[in-house]
Amino acid sequence: MAARCKYLSKLYKMAMIWEALGLARPGITACVGAGGKTSLLLSLAAAGERGRPVLVTATTKMFYHQVAQYTQVLTNEYGVGALQVARVLQSGKTAAWFTGRANDKVTGLPSGWIDRLVDIIPDAFILVEADGARRCLLKAPAGHEPVIPDCTAMTVGIVNLQAIGQPFSEANTHRLNLVTAILGKQAGDPIGWIDLARLLVHRQGIFQYALGTKVVVLTGGQNQASVEAARQIAGYVKTAGVNIARVVVTAGYGTVMRPVTVFT
Repeated sequence: MAARCKYLSKLYKMAMIWEALGLARPGITACVGAGGKTSLLLSLAAAGERGRPVLVTATTKMFYHQVAQYTQVLTNEYGVGALQVARVLQSGKTAAWFTGRANDKVTGLPSGWIDRLVDIIPDAFILVEADGARRCLLKAPAGHEPVIPDCTAMTVGIVNLQAIGQPFSEANTHRLNLVTAILGKQAGDPIGWIDLARLLVHRQGIFQYALGTKVVVLTGGQNQASVEAARQIAGYVKTAGVNIARVVVTAGYGTVMRPVTVFT
């Protein structure tokens, strides 16, 4: 009985993360930013256990161990891959399609292929990791990224609240020179909540090239101080008038990320 209750609790948390994002309809969801993209993707994908047809893929590279638990489709032929994905989803399993594997990484799909899948598997939730961050807590995208499919229905931008109070450095900030240039800061300066907020609303920040509904996910909301910082960020984002639909604060990582609070 205890094991059953624990399983049901896990399923409830899975449902909550989908509802917190407002992710109700099939289509493409692109995850961008830093400090929790893969955890969000994996937590959403876990909902495949509840009957949602889910495909996990990327327009960049991912570590193979991050997607090894899903039914793998590894092919660089579109027709072959699309057919295999459709079969996996029909069987009730979560699919992960990548064009190939080299050592510990898998290579994602061309964005145009992902767009075409919307017609091939119209009932599927297609979860896409659309840029990399080298395991940092913050980032700003270069000119060539993120690579977001044209048919994307929702872009989720992620930053990690645990960066607040740390000094800007290569260890916690991907593309440090771009971030400090956007914010008018220098390496070594302390990171404040306002810096995260400004990265979210700047035209060359987290939501560069974003398509569809824009949702912010602030990861690392483990304590009251981080939730209060999130409240300030949400207020700044709303005042900026950049059409961000909601700000979701989360805790946890891996497949068990859960919402703490939602600002709309």
